[in-house]
Amino acid sequence: MNSPTRYAEALLTGMLGTFGLNLKYVRAERNSLYYLDESGTEVPVLDLVGGWGSLMLGHNHPEIVAHAKELLDTGVPVHSQFSEHPTADRVGAVLNGILGREFPGAEPYPVIFANSGAEAVEAAVKHCEFDRVLRVKSLFEQVEWNVDAAVRAVGDGSAQLPDDTSLLPGDVPVPTTAEEFGALLGAVAAHNIGLAGTSPVFFALERAFHGKLLGSTQFTFNPTFRAAFASLGLPVTFVPPNDAAALESALAEHRLAALDVEVVDGRVTLVERPFPVVGGLIVEPIQGEGGIHALTPEYAARVREICDAAGCPVIIDEIQTGMGRTGKFFASSHIGLLGDYYLLGKSLGGGIGKTSAMLVRQSRYRPEFELVHSSTFAKDGFTTAIALRTLELLEADGGAAYDLAAERGERVLGVLRELADDYPDVVLDVRGKGLLIGLAFADQSRAASPVIREKAAAGLLVFLIGSYLQLVHRIRTGPTASVPNMLRIEPSIHLTDEEIEQLRTGLTAVCEILRHQDALPLVHPLTGAAGQPRAIQDFRTERQAEAAAPEPADAAAHKVALVSYPLTPDTLRELDPSLADLDDAALLAYVQRSELLKDLPATAPVRYTSPQGASVDLTVYPLLVSQHQLRAYRTTGQTFLIGLDLDRRVRAAKADGHETVGIGFGLGTVSEHGGALRVPGVTVTAGSTLAVGATLAALEQPALARFGDLAGLTVAVVGGGGRVGSALAALSAEYVARIVLVGSGREGSAERLRATEHRIYQDAWTRIAAGGELSGIAAALSAEPLITKWLADGRSGDEPSAAAIAAHLADSYDVNPFVVATDDLAEVRNAHAVLAAHSSPVPVLAEKHLAQGAIVADLSFFGTGAESAIVAGRDDLLYIRGGVLSVAEDTILPRGFNGPLNTGELLAGTAEAIVLALSGAGGTLSEGAITQERVHAIIDLAQQHGFEAIST
Repeated sequence: MNSPTRYAEALLTGMLGTFGLNLKYVRAERNSLYYLDESGTEVPVLDLVGGWGSLMLGHNHPEIVAHAKELLDTGVPVHSQFSEHPTADRVGAVLNGILGREFPGAEPYPVIFANSGAEAVEAAVKHCEFDRVLRVKSLFEQVEWNVDAAVRAVGDGSAQLPDDTSLLPGDVPVPTTAEEFGALLGAVAAHNIGLAGTSPVFFALERAFHGKLLGSTQFTFNPTFRAAFASLGLPVTFVPPNDAAALESALAEHRLAALDVEVVDGRVTLVERPFPVVGGLIVEPIQGEGGIHALTPEYAARVREICDAAGCPVIIDEIQTGMGRTGKFFASSHIGLLGDYYLLGKSLGGGIGKTSAMLVRQSRYRPEFELVHSSTFAKDGFTTAIALRTLELLEADGGAAYDLAAERGERVLGVLRELADDYPDVVLDVRGKGLLIGLAFADQSRAASPVIREKAAAGLLVFLIGSYLQLVHRIRTGPTASVPNMLRIEPSIHLTDEEIEQLRTGLTAVCEILRHQDALPLVHPLTGAAGQPRAIQDFRTERQAEAAAPEPADAAAHKVALVSYPLTPDTLRELDPSLADLDDAALLAYVQRSELLKDLPATAPVRYTSPQGASVDLTVYPLLVSQHQLRAYRTTGQTFLIGLDLDRRVRAAKADGHETVGIGFGLGTVSEHGGALRVPGVTVTAGSTLAVGATLAALEQPALARFGDLAGLTVAVVGGGGRVGSALAALSAEYVARIVLVGSGREGSAERLRATEHRIYQDAWTRIAAGGELSGIAAALSAEPLITKWLADGRSGDEPSAAAIAAHLADSYDVNPFVVATDDLAEVRNAHAVLAAHSSPVPVLAEKHLAQGAIVADLSFFGTGAESAIVAGRDDLLYIRGGVLSVAEDTILPRGFNGPLNTGELLAGTAEAIVLALSGAGGTLSEGAITQERVHAIIDLAQQHGFEAIST
């Protein structure tokens, strides 16, 4: 939390830091990136990300670097817009030569340059629409000419009026006069004008990725990238890849026809003309971000037939697959798919320049497009020269680079296929062609290891695997954008045998880890722990049954969610036993590094059945925050950040159909005990009412046993100004003689203590005015002259009286005999029972604060055990864990989420959520002031449903 402020993609950089991937690289060459370790020594990392496919020739290819230096040293103009660009023409010539070689007989393709792949996509879409609009214009001009010819023919008697109007929408009669013929032509015009405003329809394939700019993101299938911007872009219809029938059907659904007239055999006749509504179809020959899926030659042939018949141009996106990466310059040439448009980018810049290109079939090209489309940085002198040199290197020696890409890729694929054979339980599939390769891992969302399982369910397993490969094996890999279980491999053609073996070693270790469900090797590099982790061990049998257990087939009567407790080292070890060898510091370091992973997946529901017969399904929504981090948030006044996380988790629970949400210990005080979480339709509780009731119930019998009677006792409440502390004080005041309220001394503390003190006085006066037997502070106050006068005067019990009582006591006594409000812990020394209900991030009580034989009931900030150390050396003290309940069933919560409790125990936050759902009480018992009536009601309901207060 003390890291420097970042301004460039701070969230993304933080996420990378979660997995230790936020290294600062200082040098690069071929397939290696270098960073400096703590001693300043360069550490090489095998880079298999390859600039997301931009490094076909590797990092800083020496000939490209030398050419770039030469260009800059000789002062070649970078920007000379509105002039000849012979280098750009030469790039176009080379690309056309390659097209003609891989697609014999292909017509010329003019080139439009852009700055990135996504911009090339947008340029192609823009050109498609420009061409479509001009085709619509041409169609309407043709219709206008034909209408004029028909009118003249009818006028001079060379043609008869139409005798069939069935093509017109509505009931348009067959014309018998010139006026009626004019009306018919008006209907034709109205029909066509209605078509003119039709939005174009573009097609793309499911799993497609074509960029993230405003226009290109509409063609990217993954809704994560597209959904928020759908209203801003063109309508795009996605069709399944390799399904020609689906494409043909989709095109047919959007077929429209304009109406025209022509003279046939001496009669004016209505005819239909295809109306250009389809903008185009964009495809990747191999879907990279979509999971390395290739189109088939059979599909490619049908695409060409179907699109030609429909007048639909085909855009081939070769931004990632092109430039020889698959063994040919155009991946589409493997399947014989000739496009009307080609898009190139990434490696076109040779790993240095930022450039892309759109090629358009000559017969479709609209030269005037150059007047309505331009880019300041596209086609500049530097990047086009770099692109030309890159093409020359790729084409050298008869295209040896393409053969090398095919050979190196097949070598990598062979290694991965061997792994798939050896680890069929771990490797789901190996796909790819040339140096565009994907390794798909088997689903781990029900893995035995909770760490592995949760990362898989959150779509982050490949990031964790990538972290391990980079930090342990010095291999840099990447995910695909839309397939969370796939590792993408896109090195340059300079990949060596030694580097391939390095990859084999790293992936073999990954397969061993996943097979044996041992999370320690994955986590260890992220903890800062010294040395190497122990050898991989087998943790499958210990947790496999739990992980594989099916969810109940029948739905419970109620659904309850719990936002989980702060993580501690012990809960992590319980959650995943493979982490047992890590010490507390290492585990906390791992949690702190993982802080940005806000929305880990919910756990599988656990069924609880009440003795009454009703049942609930309890689901935990983890909030990845440790005690250390909560303390830091409180210290820096940033608890609102936890509130934002809590709100998001509660809303997620509501979306999943949960009616009641419990807030785990330590989280109530940062969310106003759930009151700050205003989510309509959901009851949110931190368990405060049940915590107060369970604590007082647990305290009663030990106090009677130790002191014989409650009437003469002094009770101190540390944190007496808080919601829980105030309730404990007010309810204790009904039975004991004196209350000591202790605050923190921070701003506002005195006012909060005063409010609690006044609540005690007001409650006492209400009881006194009501008559009947009195106890506690009310009994003592009833003898005060002010009170006797009020009784004589008939003062109402509802009348506000606390301030007057406080003033009377201040005037009458040097030391208040009933309620003391202070920030001095020394006052606690006089108390028979001390209730710790503070929200301090650290324990505040010491042995010197406690009287001989005192009872300590602990409800402090981090749950049970926060103040337990003070009784370790004092046999005379009795320690009670406040807010803890027993339950007959042992496994209400998933492993690792029950905090420091014993088997068969539950904290009030969880128990109250279950009780509220089972009883239907909702907010009537969890919201507002904690009163005696509400406490009795929730305790009674808890007992009915199997929960009992614990006094030890």
